Amino acid sequence: MQMKAMTTNYQGDSVFNTRLLSYLNRKPKKVHHIQSSVYLISFEKGHPMILKGFDSFEKWDRQRELTSLLKQKGFHQTYYIHQNLMPFQFKGKWYGSMDYFPPNKKKFKFSNHKDRLEGIQLLESFHDVSEHLSINAPAFNQSKKWKERLSLFKKNFSYVRQYVSEDIIKEWIRWGEWSLEGFDKNQSLWNKEKKVIIHGDCAHHNFLRRADGTLTVIDFDLMANAPRCIDYLQYANRISHHLEDAATELWEVPQLQRYQSDLAFLYALTYPTDIFREWNRLNKSSSQLHSVWKMSVEGFSERMEMNEKLAKRISSLNRN
Repeated sequence: MQMKAMTTNYQGDSVFNTRLLSYLNRKPKKVHHIQSSVYLISFEKGHPMILKGFDSFEKWDRQRELTSLLKQKGFHQTYYIHQNLMPFQFKGKWYGSMDYFPPNKKKFKFSNHKDRLEGIQLLESFHDVSEHLSINAPAFNQSKKWKERLSLFKKNFSYVRQYVSEDIIKEWIRWGEWSLEGFDKNQSLWNKEKKVIIHGDCAHHNFLRRADGTLTVIDFDLMANAPRCIDYLQYANRISHHLEDAATELWEVPQLQRYQSDLAFLYALTYPTDIFREWNRLNKSSSQLHSVWKMSVEGFSERMEMNEKLAKRISSLNRN
């Protein structure tokens, strides 16, 4: 990710400047804007730090508690939120600081087989620790979230139709409805899994390789109390586009093997969550239009092939 100097904003916004200086209790050498409300702050002496804006004090406090407990339990493959500095509020955000990890030149990629296996192994290690933590994290309702996403996509039908044929749009919707119906009938199977603190957003950019080669997991904004299969489902959805035959190759991943006969998991894999999510975002900002169009149209046949194979597997399991 390319960083740009924030000289103008930093010097020009006197309120932010004053609150930042008061928070740090020392003058920073440089303030670099990374993205959104995330900044890299360096000093003449001492280690640099990340300053991040959280949506609420509660979210900051929850992640502070999580990273502190993870560190106490010996899980060091994430950052540590600084507890000695209470966050300051600015324009609806609560700004707190955390460790900065100099990144490795070789970025983590789902397209890399070794990275895919290492990433889900890291998730498993995180879950193995987080299942023993007592944190007041919000409950996660996958069905509710997906129903809301599908409903919004339907409302955006006329917008999507400007770029994608009605037949393709209707087919995506059909799979969404079919998947949700089957998932709702079978999600009780997931109650057998012990709940853990899940990450909640298993995108590639939330896996950061440090300069020393250590892979870390970052950004717990969507952490929740749920079965670990929620994270594994997200991960499977993310990596499936990088597999030649996802309906078969997913089960070669050790952490996913236990779900190859789990009806709820199989139905959920056919839900076009990325299609609905990205088009719903595009209706607000069209900056990624071409890539989303390619995913929806050029990737249509491949996704339909994967879904049909999964549907056959589901049908076979339902007969047994």
